[in-house]
Amino acid sequence: MKSKVKTVMKYDPHIISPENTLKEAAQKMASVGCGALPVATQDNPMGMITDRDIVIRAVAKGKDVNTEKVRDYMTSELFFCNADDSLEEAAEQMHRNHVSRLAVIDKHGKITGMLSFGGILRKHSDTREIADITLCAVSKKAA
Repeated sequence: MKSKVKTVMKYDPHIISPENTLKEAAQKMASVGCGALPVATQDNPMGMITDRDIVIRAVAKGKDVNTEKVRDYMTSELFFCNADDSLEEAAEQMHRNHVSRLAVIDKHGKITGMLSFGGILRKHSDTREIADITLCAVSKKAA
């Protein structure tokens, strides 16, 4: 039986507003120990901001993280999966969209968790299934 996203996802993710500054986003990432935050307003998913977005799109270009807003540096596409999807399906979604993290949404479109490729590798114990998941993440193997 294929493992489901809900077995390794991080529940109750920290969500940030598009109006927050990049510094506030970075501080939130640091305080919760993550590298990405979903961006939303009142459960309306808008995108994702990552530590890489902040560094490459703002810091490297000399932007002031104290005043620059998340909305201007976030990735506006939010890729997602459902908690009952298989880990292989989620890995294929990551591969298809060239991302390593997915928001997990419920049937109402509310963000209920986050799934990262690294989280799958750290939290899943079946090495044979991890090999299949990895194959889905790096190739076009069907789940």
